[in-house]
Amino acid sequence: MFRNLKLRTKFLASMGLVVLLSFSLVIFILSIKSFDLAKTSAYQIAEETANKNGNYVRAELEVSMDTVRTLSYTFQEMKLSHDINRETINKILIDVLKDNPQFVATWTLWEPNALDGKDAEFINKPGYDKTGRFIPYWSKQNGEFQLEPLVNYDTRGTGDYYLIPKESKRETIIEPYVYPIAGKDVLMASAVVPIIVDGNFVGVVGIDIALDTIQKVISEMRPLETGYVSLISNKGKYVAHKDIFQIGKVVEDNRAKEAINSGESYTTTNKGVYEIYVPINIGRTTTPWSMEVGVPLGIILEKADSIRDFAIIIGVIGLIIIGLTIYLVANTITNQHLLLEMNERRRIEEKALRLASIVETTDDGIIGMTLNGIIIDWNRGAEYIYGYSEVEVIGESIIKLIPDEKRLEHDEILSKIPQGMPMTHYETIRQRKDGQYIHVYLTVSPIKDHSGEIIGASTIVRDVTAQRKLEKEMIRMDQMTLVAEMAASIGHEVRNPMTTVRGFLQLLGERKNSAKYSDYIPLMISELDRANDIITEFLSISRTKTTELARQNLNDIIKCILPLVQVEATNDEKSINLELNRIPDLLLDHKEIRQVILNLARNGLESMGKGGCIVIKTSFADNEVILAVIDEGEGINPEIMDRLGTPFLTTKEKGTGLGLAVCFGIAARHNAKVIAETSPQGSTFFMKFKL
Repeated sequence: MFRNLKLRTKFLASMGLVVLLSFSLVIFILSIKSFDLAKTSAYQIAEETANKNGNYVRAELEVSMDTVRTLSYTFQEMKLSHDINRETINKILIDVLKDNPQFVATWTLWEPNALDGKDAEFINKPGYDKTGRFIPYWSKQNGEFQLEPLVNYDTRGTGDYYLIPKESKRETIIEPYVYPIAGKDVLMASAVVPIIVDGNFVGVVGIDIALDTIQKVISEMRPLETGYVSLISNKGKYVAHKDIFQIGKVVEDNRAKEAINSGESYTTTNKGVYEIYVPINIGRTTTPWSMEVGVPLGIILEKADSIRDFAIIIGVIGLIIIGLTIYLVANTITNQHLLLEMNERRRIEEKALRLASIVETTDDGIIGMTLNGIIIDWNRGAEYIYGYSEVEVIGESIIKLIPDEKRLEHDEILSKIPQGMPMTHYETIRQRKDGQYIHVYLTVSPIKDHSGEIIGASTIVRDVTAQRKLEKEMIRMDQMTLVAEMAASIGHEVRNPMTTVRGFLQLLGERKNSAKYSDYIPLMISELDRANDIITEFLSISRTKTTELARQNLNDIIKCILPLVQVEATNDEKSINLELNRIPDLLLDHKEIRQVILNLARNGLESMGKGGCIVIKTSFADNEVILAVIDEGEGINPEIMDRLGTPFLTTKEKGTGLGLAVCFGIAARHNAKVIAETSPQGSTFFMKFKL
């Protein structure tokens, strides 16, 4: 019978059968996948609920921990400065309680006589017990601040809020406990930080948080409508639960309890309920809590079954539609026009793939974004230039790549895109993921849809940072060449006459009738010596200077020149410290390296006030010997950081601007490099020698 059918009918029957079998298989697979996805989705909802509510609890406890950590630092500084008294500390505790209504109480407990040595004067006074120790406990009751002395602090269990941080000397979240406040038992947890002075434990400071607010929030949560949420402490006690009678009881599942105690996630199925435990890490404590979410499996499977049934129904409808479609379009499949259209589509697809390959493999960054600056496309070139992966930036604002001082410039560029105005070959500054600023060329163009409407912008980025650095270095080298030529001329034409003048001035100073010039001749000789020093610095920069290299140790050179630097430091009431680590020998010119150390140390001394300290340090890392000179000055103006080492650049009143230029020149002759880092607390100059 099949043989007698027309060719077109055979074609239709064959295609229909293949499509029917294929689509049936797809429907079956999709229904299975949909079922699995529904279950996975439910599990994810449970996990997301745990994470979300865990973040809420963490935030509540972190506020307390941050506050109490600040109090600990404050009391440490007061103790170290010997500017501490009980009244001031009480006022601080009251102010913190006043500014944070979510806190139940603030308190501190000091070791005997550790505060001010006056415990005996306060025995049995208000807020004190028979020991006289400083143990104030401030709480707010009926709008008034109440002072009570801490109790049971030496008793294991009820006194854990003091004993645990004393023994561990670490930040601690105390397990939930009941504490009497104004005659009423209150369930609470405490955030406690030890007070350490000169390495010694002198007391603790803490903040109490009532757990009733957290209990109220958590008891009302219903993931997937019938689930529940619980908060569990590090030792497995329920802190918050839908059933208030469970609060304070211990989790029955020992494996769950172990996971909670070690800060690990844990999932299990218990009595028809899917349970997930997610750790909550608080501050710098080592006792994480856990958020438990439970969802009945019946609810999960019910939703999964519903999705599977829906997928089957849609599949059957799809089969019917496809069957009709096959019948309607069968007459046109062999049409030449359709074949041409298919060929054209294939050609377009190949072209699109080719262009996509070019975009992905180019070194230039190509970024697509909406008119609001939201990144929607990100190629490998952009990933290499900025350091962000595609996952990290898709959906984020382009603003994260732009330094603050360039935001207005970006807004101006973006405002022109809806008008169809591109920006080509525009040089500016952008910021990498690691915070480094880079020089880039930008070409920003509008993106249009099929109707010609502008729907976004594309940016082509080229990193020219290395090119700009090379240009700056070439300018500096040109300046160095000019200085070298000047040095050669000055050394020959000026130095010799100056030496003659100095000699005659010394002879005049030795004559008997020169007494009336005694105040002037030394001054003139001093100024000639200063001019001679400047000429010497000129000559040090010259490229033609012969460098006499010999294998020696940088530490030995530093020790050799140390007395000279220490004399200058002592005269200015400053100091020099050495941190010399074991380093390999290098090929060095002894005199030139002495000059580098002397120049850098003098610059550091001149940048500091009295009492300042210079640290000269050596180290070996990444196959480099590193010399570091660290000062405690006010730092270098950021505007001149890129120009350091340029001849005649100086910020000193009597400086020549040649000292650092000499250092850069010597570094170049030793195949080394000079790097500067600065901040308002001081500057560090590194000289790095490659082995």
